[in-house]
Amino acid sequence: MDTASFIIGYTAGLTTLIVFWFVGYIFSPWARAFFSGAPVPLTAITGMRLRRSPAMLLVDAYVRLNKRSKNVTLSDVETHLITSRDRIHSAEDLVDVVLKEM
Repeated sequence: MDTASFIIGYTAGLTTLIVFWFVGYIFSPWARAFFSGAPVPLTAITGMRLRRSPAMLLVDAYVRLNKRSKNVTLSDVETHLITSRDRIHSAEDLVDVVLKEM
């Protein structure tokens, strides 16, 4: 095995790992929201991850609020999470906090 083949294989393997990470870490919450009828931009999920907000929790609460026909944005849900973080342990807790504040 020569050095060029090793470098190409290493680069391909690393690229594959990065793609799988992206699919699991960013795409999974997006897919859950999209297939639940409450589409969320990938940029919003990326922003949540950069702000260290729990994207799956926010998406679950956002989907539940949309299923209840409440007119809230994902930004509203995230704002309520940030202001009430110590009281929220599940998506249903977050939904309750958002509904009380409306």
